[in-house]
Amino acid sequence: MSYEGISRALAGGDPRELSDQVLAERFGCDEEMVARVRRETGAPTFSVGYRARREAFEVAYKAHVQDVEGGHRQWTGSVSKDGVPLVSSRFGQETAARVAFRIAHGRPPVGNVKGTCVRPHCVAPDHVADRRLRAELRRSAAAGAVAA
Repeated sequence: MSYEGISRALAGGDPRELSDQVLAERFGCDEEMVARVRRETGAPTFSVGYRARREAFEVAYKAHVQDVEGGHRQWTGSVSKDGVPLVSSRFGQETAARVAFRIAHGRPPVGNVKGTCVRPHCVAPDHVADRRLRAELRRSAAAGAVAA
């Protein structure tokens, strides 16, 4: 029973924020059991600095966005030579779209993060999608077209 519970807990949030110790206490098992579930399910290991890193990027992101008409967000910070909005923190740089995605979905993006709206370089959290979400959107659109 604890294997399935641990697996669900790791899949339900960001596994890097759940320590083996916390999960072992929650499910009444030892930390090695949690480590085994991580290995077998491919869940990332717990990282003490992950939360601090994520929060630093989110603070920097929020300092450089401006709400604009239509629910879009305009980037006011630095950009790459190609105009891609970049968030800088003491941990380095990351695209604003990746940070926005984590804010909206509570998980790290899979693959590239791209805009889902027509506004170029919009960094509104609800207007970006990773590879997994884009695939889900395509399947939903195809299912809707078949149903119509």
